[in-house]
Amino acid sequence: MKKLILSLFVSASLIACTNQTAKETASTDEKSSTVEHIYKPTYADNIKIGDQKNVLLAEQLHQAMFAKDFKTVGDFFVDTVVFNMEDGSTLKGKTAVLDFVEKNFSQINIKNFKIVAIFPTTGDNGHQWVHIWDEADVETPDGKTTKFQWMDAFRFENGKIVYFNGFVKSPK
Repeated sequence: MKKLILSLFVSASLIACTNQTAKETASTDEKSSTVEHIYKPTYADNIKIGDQKNVLLAEQLHQAMFAKDFKTVGDFFVDTVVFNMEDGSTLKGKTAVLDFVEKNFSQINIKNFKIVAIFPTTGDNGHQWVHIWDEADVETPDGKTTKFQWMDAFRFENGKIVYFNGFVKSPK
């Protein structure tokens, strides 16, 4: 009898804890959706987690670049792709982007590549993005190695990259 009462008590406790967690999550979601912005976003509001398939595409793009498989790299872009580079320049069109990628990645080796964070998002405008915070050691033709950190954002449409924003932190 004692075991039955103990079992009922443990079961009731577990159910109560589970229900409390669900209530706390719902309460947190309600609070975050009703926040009043100080500065109104001009591009997108109410951003949610996007399609995980795009995360895999972004990882495969990196894999192809590091392997210097530039034909495969080109398969990830639409013909009208736009790249906003970390130096403020803009590349327009698949040909310009591939020329840049081939010129720069054929001369270096990427070592110890790590993704610090990667997450897909979708804004209320329907745009699908993948945001990547990553780092690696970049080996130049003279054999010197330097650690770099990047923050990149890729916008996808129908499984292809249409837009890119890139930021880099490198040693001075």
